[in-house]
Amino acid sequence: MTQDRYPVTPAKIGVSLLTLVLLFAMLFIQQPVIVAFLCFSSLITAMLHFNVFESTTDTNPLNKIDLTIQITYLILSIARAFIIGSHP
Repeated sequence: MTQDRYPVTPAKIGVSLLTLVLLFAMLFIQQPVIVAFLCFSSLITAMLHFNVFESTTDTNPLNKIDLTIQITYLILSIARAFIIGSHP
């Protein structure tokens, strides 16, 4: 079995940085409309991950780190949108 290792590109770094910025913004912003927008943007950044990174079998650490960040952002943003949206 061969190990795939794709090179790091500026687009891959950009997607990772964009996701981190949006994740931290989602954690600190208290306005429900903006949190809902950031919840929707988590779906968009997850789609960007699969468009920019060639394969999930890539052994490059950036691929695994970004996928973990994407999943964390997705789960936390949905939970936070429900929590903030449930308050009167």
